[in-house]
Amino acid sequence: MSQIQEKNSVDKVLLITVLLIIVIGVLTVFSSSSFYGKEKYNDSMIFFKMHMAKVGVGLLFLFIAMHINYHQYRWITPFVVMVLFMLLVAALFGPLVKGSHRAVVLFGKQLQPSAFMKLALIFYLATIFTKGLNARVLEGGWLYAQYLFVMLVAGIIFIEPDLGSALVVFSIGMAMFFIAGVPFHDLGKIFWGVIPVVFVGLTFFPYQRRRLIDFINPFFGRGEISYQVKQSIIGLARGGLTGVGYGEGKQKFLFLPEPFSDFALSSWGEEMGFIGICFLFILLLIILWRSVQIALNAPDRYGYLLAGGITAMIMVNALINAAVVVSLLPTTGLPFPFLSYGGSSLIMHLVSIGVLLNISRTRQVPFQDFGVERSYINHRIVK
Repeated sequence: MSQIQEKNSVDKVLLITVLLIIVIGVLTVFSSSSFYGKEKYNDSMIFFKMHMAKVGVGLLFLFIAMHINYHQYRWITPFVVMVLFMLLVAALFGPLVKGSHRAVVLFGKQLQPSAFMKLALIFYLATIFTKGLNARVLEGGWLYAQYLFVMLVAGIIFIEPDLGSALVVFSIGMAMFFIAGVPFHDLGKIFWGVIPVVFVGLTFFPYQRRRLIDFINPFFGRGEISYQVKQSIIGLARGGLTGVGYGEGKQKFLFLPEPFSDFALSSWGEEMGFIGICFLFILLLIILWRSVQIALNAPDRYGYLLAGGITAMIMVNALINAAVVVSLLPTTGLPFPFLSYGGSSLIMHLVSIGVLLNISRTRQVPFQDFGVERSYINHRIVK
C-alpha cells in the first residue's frame, strides 16, 4: 500500500458543525438548569459552570485526538477494552445512581464505563476486521466470537440497568459487521439470535420488564405515558412552530425532570420551536454527510471501519434520545450528542470527532490500493 501522508487541514465543515451544536447545548443548559440549580443548590449557575468545564475538557481531548495518528491506537486497543470491561463489571457493584449501577468512582469523580466502551468497541472491531480479508474473521466461528463479545458487553450494560447504552452497543456491533462486509443473510441470523437473549433478560430483570410494560400499556389504553415523557411532549407542544423564546420555557420550573440532561432536546424545542429542532437536525445531517465522506475517503481499511463505526454511534445515540423525547421508545437515560449536559458521554463524543478529524487529515491512497478490499466487500454484500 502506498505511503500515507497527512494533509495540512482537517474537515472544517465537520468541526464547525460540531462546535455549533456545542454552542446550542451550552445555551440550552444555561437556560434550562438555572431554576433547578437555584432551588436545589442556591446557585443558578452551578450546572452551567460544570457543563462549561466538561466542554473545555472535551474540546481539549478533541484537539489531542485530532493530532494523534489514528493508527497509534491499534496497539493499545486490547488493553483499553480489557480495562473498560473490568470497570463495567465493577460498576455493577458500585453506587446506585438514578436507579442503576452504571458508574464507578475514580479519583473522587464518577465515571460511566459504558460511555467509553462504545468507542473502545469500535476500535476493537475495526482492529479485528481490518485483517478480515486474509484472516477470515468475517466467517464462521471467528465472526460469531465477535458477536458473542458484543452481546456480552451489551448484556452487562443491560443489567446495570442501562437499556439505552445497551441498544447503542448492539447497534454499533451490527453497523460494524455490515461495514466490514458481513453478508445480509449472516446479519439476519445474528439479529434474530438476539431475540431469545432479550426475552431471558426481561424475564430475570423485572426493572427493565416493568419499564417496557409501562411504555407499551398506553398504546392499548391501559395506562398513561410516564410523567417525564408527558412533560417533554407538553414542552414541545408549547413550543409550536417558532418556540416561546429563548429563556421563556416553563417546563424547566420543575415540571420536566432532567430538562438540561436527557431531555435537553425537549427544552430546546420548547424555546426554539419546530424550526429550532429542524435546524439542530440539519446540523446532525451535516455531521452524517461529512462523516460518511471521511469514511469513504479513508486512506485504509482501518480508517474506513473506524469512521463508519463512529458515524453509526453518533447517529444511533441521537436517534434513540429523540425517540425517547417523543415517546417512540422507553425512557433510556441516553443524552443527545453534544447537546445534553453531561461528562462521560460528552467527552467520549468529542474524542470521537477528534478521531474523525484525524482520519480526514490523512491523504487518500490511490483507489487501486484500496479497491481490491472494496470489491471484495461489495461482492460479499451482494452475495
